[in-house]
Amino acid sequence: MRRQFFKFATVLAVASLGVASGRAQNAPAPGAGQVPGTTPRQAIDAAAAALGGADRIGALRNFTLIGYGQYAYQNGGGNITALPDAPLKLIAANDYRRVYDLEHGRTRHLERRNDLFPFAAYGGHSFALQNQVLDGAIAYNLSEQGQATRGGDARDRRMWMHTNPVVAVRAALDPGSTLSNRRREDGLTLVDLTLKEGEKLTLAIRPPSNLPAWVRWSGPNQNLGEVIYTTHFYGYLPFSGVRLPMGYTTKLDWRDIEFLKLYVDGYVVDAQIEDMAAPASVTSPAPGQAAGGRGRGAAQPPGAAAVQITPVARGLWRITGGTMVVEFADHMTLFEVGGGADRVRAVVAAARTIVPSKPVTEAIVSHHHFDHTAGLRQAVAEGLTVISRRDNGVIFREMTSRPAPNFPDDLARNPKPFRFIPVDDHLQLKDSNMTLDIYHVIANSHMADAVFAYIPEHQIMIEGDIATAALDLQWWGDSWLDNIAYRKLTVVKNVPVHMDIMTTEEVIKMVNPGIQRVKEFCAQHLAKGNYFPGCPAQVR
Repeated sequence: MRRQFFKFATVLAVASLGVASGRAQNAPAPGAGQVPGTTPRQAIDAAAAALGGADRIGALRNFTLIGYGQYAYQNGGGNITALPDAPLKLIAANDYRRVYDLEHGRTRHLERRNDLFPFAAYGGHSFALQNQVLDGAIAYNLSEQGQATRGGDARDRRMWMHTNPVVAVRAALDPGSTLSNRRREDGLTLVDLTLKEGEKLTLAIRPPSNLPAWVRWSGPNQNLGEVIYTTHFYGYLPFSGVRLPMGYTTKLDWRDIEFLKLYVDGYVVDAQIEDMAAPASVTSPAPGQAAGGRGRGAAQPPGAAAVQITPVARGLWRITGGTMVVEFADHMTLFEVGGGADRVRAVVAAARTIVPSKPVTEAIVSHHHFDHTAGLRQAVAEGLTVISRRDNGVIFREMTSRPAPNFPDDLARNPKPFRFIPVDDHLQLKDSNMTLDIYHVIANSHMADAVFAYIPEHQIMIEGDIATAALDLQWWGDSWLDNIAYRKLTVVKNVPVHMDIMTTEEVIKMVNPGIQRVKEFCAQHLAKGNYFPGCPAQVR
């Protein structure tokens, strides 16, 4: 009986695979021994043979990957602390599909994301469809209503398209591509590939199967300067005459972060697919962007980012985007340097015009999350000393010491030393002109290593992500009042990074309904038996 059940289960599993894959078929046996030949082309020919043969790969019109995945939130830069071993916050990517239109050189990426941690806006948990398309040199997005808008980066999407081994090997077989530098690394055979569009990547081939082991490429990043991505392939199975992997893991060269883990349910090969040709509404370049675009998080060339300076109180100004400028007797200090290199370049330039005789010398950074540090490298390039919680110095030093040889930003072009002043529980900056207290943030499940600033003269609190990170869901909504009570402060005005300046009454009026919405959100999910991260709500 047990033997019959096992036989039935095996047949059922094979049948299920056939349904998921669109009739999985046997592929030619892989070559034996080491990767044959001595040239880069011979290595690629061996990989093509292992994947199903150059003729079959060249004859493919399209295929679609179907599965689900998980992303590291903010490339691993959004965790509870800045230390390397802090647990990663993850984003689920469900209803995940990658459509490869090899016949026309196009690709479509679809997924529905949900943050696997308490996020401050309903949108983080809405499973809204993301529909991102690349047609040659044109990147565009489609709304759920089918409206096309120019957006995204063509180079970035082209590189992700080539994180599939069949696509990468097919590109290597293209006469317009260039192969070079065959070598050995960790038992693998590596070949460098320059696409006909000019982008470069490296393909690793694993003997004796001769199947691709991984593909590697680099791209610019505001926070990290330049990032090397390596997409590893696991569990090859045959689908309609070609072998395709059932698992993908893309790692970063920074902290060995698993940026994307992709689990495959199946592939559909040479089926009828939607036309991905860019519509007329997006075929002209976006303002200020060449047709090829720049990389995700690319360091932009020096530009004139529009910023305005608004006086707030004596010795205190606000610059567009949430940065504050504080005047001391002989220098100026900034609070927060988010928004990217281009913005921070403009912010520093603007701050230098407020009191031209006083140099801008310091930048207080509220916490390490990458949306708050996207201009950190630029701030260091401007010669500013960084002030933040002591452990944040660990990640800040990593971020600002990384090279960016292929996509140089201002810090890579003109390296400056990283200077850091740590804050433990309390640091006071004081001279004859200004007193500024910097305090460690307590009672906050979003960030354990954060600081806020307080100016006793004006009874003003300057903060990022304590009370004013969200209008929708106040998961840590008690934190603002708890910090004020803990430090025994009198706060008349709150100056946030993400929102407009508010009175204490206005903050409370915003926070309390947000706390109630969190409780209702959790109650609705728990009633359905969905034990959502952050529930039951830990707010009063």
